[in-house]
Amino acid sequence: MAAPIPSPIDSSYVPKVSLTHLSADASVEDIIAVLDRDGGVIVDEFVNPAQLDRIRRDVAHYHEADALNNSAINICPPETILTPGLVGKSDTVAALCESSQLSGLRKKILTDEFVVLREGYNDERSIDPLLSISLAFNVGPNAPRQRLHRDDNIHDTKHEKSFKLSKVSQFACLIAGCETTRKNGATMVIPGSHKWDDERQPQIDEITFAGEQNPVSF
Repeated sequence: MAAPIPSPIDSSYVPKVSLTHLSADASVEDIIAVLDRDGGVIVDEFVNPAQLDRIRRDVAHYHEADALNNSAINICPPETILTPGLVGKSDTVAALCESSQLSGLRKKILTDEFVVLREGYNDERSIDPLLSISLAFNVGPNAPRQRLHRDDNIHDTKHEKSFKLSKVSQFACLIAGCETTRKNGATMVIPGSHKWDDERQPQIDEITFAGEQNPVSF
């Protein structure tokens, strides 16, 4: 069942907060510090223009084909075309997923380390993160915005009042394929909302727009 279309954000709205920008050479530790505080960060020039051009060429055909199939999931309007399985369609995307920054972030945030007690010794174990989804968004003309939501709703995650970054179920990286603005679909974010429990409702006057991002940033 498709979600009801929300009202657009008033053009006079001015965000009171913004996401922090870090440079492409920022350390994993610096990125994690901002993620822990705000729940999101923008890393400028994470990819270079040549990489971005290759990604565009890799997915152009799929955007055209998927537009005919009305590929949107229920939280996205039909004007927004989603191309799934991106790592299998673009070698550049697959390589970016293995970059030192993203690999380091995944390891620090998502690796689950624990000890199993055996007779006479402790068995140290770890569970490595898995790539659960890779897709491209192509926001078409007149596409309405999405409703505010938590991305980990897909896992039916329950949120307690005490937050630990090491206990989150997922870590997402969005790469801007063009200059993103509030008019063309820049991601809406409420900094700090990752620390809310499940009773806290988001309010429109708390949002900011991710960036607004230049292409090659995440």
